[in-house]
Amino acid sequence: MAGSTLKDLCVCGPKILLPFLGGAVAALIAVYADWAIFKRRAGPAGKGNEKQEKEKGGLSLDALPSEVKLLICAGGIYASYLTFGVLQEQIFKYRGPQGERFTATLFLLWVQCLVNALFALAFMLAGSRSSQKIPLFNFGLTGTSYILAMLFSNEALKYVSYPTQALGKSCKMVPVMLFGVLIRGKKYRPIEYFCVFLVTLGITMFQLYGGKKKGGHGGGKVEEGDSLYGVLLLLLSLVMDGVTGAVQDKLKTICRPTVHEFMFYTNMAGVLVCSVLVLPTGQFVQGTRFCLEHPALFSTMAWLSLTSALGQNFIFLTIKYFDALVLTTVTTTRKFFTILVSVVMYGHALNSKQWLAVLLVFCGLSGEVYDKYEKKKAQRAKTALEGKKK
Repeated sequence: MAGSTLKDLCVCGPKILLPFLGGAVAALIAVYADWAIFKRRAGPAGKGNEKQEKEKGGLSLDALPSEVKLLICAGGIYASYLTFGVLQEQIFKYRGPQGERFTATLFLLWVQCLVNALFALAFMLAGSRSSQKIPLFNFGLTGTSYILAMLFSNEALKYVSYPTQALGKSCKMVPVMLFGVLIRGKKYRPIEYFCVFLVTLGITMFQLYGGKKKGGHGGGKVEEGDSLYGVLLLLLSLVMDGVTGAVQDKLKTICRPTVHEFMFYTNMAGVLVCSVLVLPTGQFVQGTRFCLEHPALFSTMAWLSLTSALGQNFIFLTIKYFDALVLTTVTTTRKFFTILVSVVMYGHALNSKQWLAVLLVFCGLSGEVYDKYEKKKAQRAKTALEGKKK
């Protein structure tokens, strides 16, 4: 890509449209199929409640059935971050006339957090805000852990192979569940632990037994160069993921922030953390100078920031209407479903072990959906019984 022009980095071509549509299709097929399979198990009791909610809430998202909310959230996350991944790759593959490339990763993260915060602030000023006091310490904690999780994960790539990093991050559901128990005292039923185990095992197998890539290394094999320090960084990243999920769930119960308050305060904390890192390292000056010297990169970076902001809207919507474990399930399975879409669209082959992994993931996701419907059904039956007693 030496001497790339603005035309080369245009975001309206098939490289953007295909992953965007692929994300939406993956969400519609994978998520809605699970909800549809077990929808009947909820029984007729749910229809009356949903009707009442719609009458109270009009056309608000609160009035929509849970399965529709999940479709919106998962579809938005998949589509936004599939597009985000393509744009990010364009930025790091960009080469100037003399072969110079963009390396200021902290600066890019700082820009994303700033745009996310400004995007959320605009909606906060235009819409309603929570009447309760905002616990800034907790938001600072979740923003810090959210940034550190990404930094530890990116830093780990210097010491471990990409497949090792991908395998480690595929286990993210485990620390989210663990810290939910440790920090919030949350209780999970045995079937929930089992479903998380199935999904984690399935994704790990899918990565581990992937086809061979360039250089002859297996898609998921751990290379000899993987160091203990790199593995430690991966573990720290997973710990930060767990802390982020647990604190976000806690915030949802203690102050009930709006989606954009959640997004604003979390990203403002991220801006502060990134500022502490980006200024002393010189990456702020380095990144700004590179963008000024290569204006063709502005378009891609602007679209990257926009897709990041849109994606975060869906992330915090998921936290509001569901919980951190559901969000982690969606984000962890995103790459998995992307590969499945590519299999359907381009005829790529999967080996028998990968098909077994696919089966495990779908069994785990279906089990989660089934369990949530059973709990919802029991809760509605209990509410109806209490109503009759009154």
